[in-house]
Amino acid sequence: MKKGSLSYEAIQSMLLEKMQERGCSTVSVTLCRYVSNSIFRMMKDRGYKEYCKEGASKALNAYLNQNGANQYYSNLKTTIHRMDDLLDGTWKERHGPGRRQFSLTRDQADVIEDYCSFCESAGRKPGTIAIKKYATSWFLYEMTGIGCSSIDCMTRDMVARACITVTDHNLWGEIRVFLKYLFEKGILLADYSTAVPHYRKPYVIPSVYSEEEVLQIENSIDRESATGKRDYAMLLLASRMGLRSGDIVNLRIQDIDFDSGAIDFIQQKTNTNQHLILLEDVRKAIQDYIASRPVSTESRIFLTACAPYGPISTGSIRYAMRKHISKAGISTAGRKKGPHSLRSSMASSMVNDSVSYETVRRILGHSSENAIKHYARIDIERLRPYCLIPPPPTGLFRDFLGLRKEG
Repeated sequence: MKKGSLSYEAIQSMLLEKMQERGCSTVSVTLCRYVSNSIFRMMKDRGYKEYCKEGASKALNAYLNQNGANQYYSNLKTTIHRMDDLLDGTWKERHGPGRRQFSLTRDQADVIEDYCSFCESAGRKPGTIAIKKYATSWFLYEMTGIGCSSIDCMTRDMVARACITVTDHNLWGEIRVFLKYLFEKGILLADYSTAVPHYRKPYVIPSVYSEEEVLQIENSIDRESATGKRDYAMLLLASRMGLRSGDIVNLRIQDIDFDSGAIDFIQQKTNTNQHLILLEDVRKAIQDYIASRPVSTESRIFLTACAPYGPISTGSIRYAMRKHISKAGISTAGRKKGPHSLRSSMASSMVNDSVSYETVRRILGHSSENAIKHYARIDIERLRPYCLIPPPPTGLFRDFLGLRKEG
């Protein structure tokens, strides 16, 4: 091991253990594992056999040059900062410039401290409490700016005006919860939480490929080689069965009953059992791969192409997807190229065939009924006849949009 470096397995183990110590959720830990695996794959592609700052920085810059500063770039950057901290034997909660600091009155600061203590006693995580403190501090600071330095003189109109000046709209939800707390504790005589505007992040329509394009991708795979048979079976599980990458790599031989044609497994994301009927072409593809699969005691079905033939990572599926999209000559045209796009394509195809949203939700293994909305959004043609013409904005909403009165 070189000085200033650690094996990929060691640095990832330290990172995941640190996140669990800090009380991060299972979803956050899983995302961190996924992102760190991506970093390791990019570093290996550049000849780095261990994790080091230089290799991670080059991998990050290469991603930035190719894809721009998107959300996944931010995830990569944050994960690299965390691994660099562990490499140095330190840990910083934040990197880069810190949040704004707000000047508050003594009474305002006391109310916020009491609120944070209440949140802590309710079991909120330190990171969540930090966001709540930031949001409420900004809100009370803006209240002071419009002439309300005391909570006692707060009015519904002042609340709406102050929220408009809190330019990070993601914090409005936290302000709403804070105002409800003040009312329930008797600090406010009225519940002003309803005066806070609602904000929902802009929704990006999932990347989907047509049925013809999916078939082109599948047909581009050379099914004579063991690697090709593996890639074909993996991509069919995504495109025909809607499995997530994490579930595909963890799929075990004992999870499939070839006689009854069923597949049962615990979903990695939701930790719930999923039972699906195995489609005939998928069954044949898996059996074809198993017949040429390297000899191994590993129970997971899909193995690496080279010795010592261990289980693959989700990076292997992403690489296979990108490779075969390119080989099929399909233009991605701004669409994502990962295996999750096959899952979205399957959902889109089912919706277009008038399969109920609830059936789509169950097949794709979503535990929340709210996930139905996710598929309704991609059903553009069926939604089009129901579009509404909004009335012209007035009052505070017009001010929020930055519009001026005519004349």
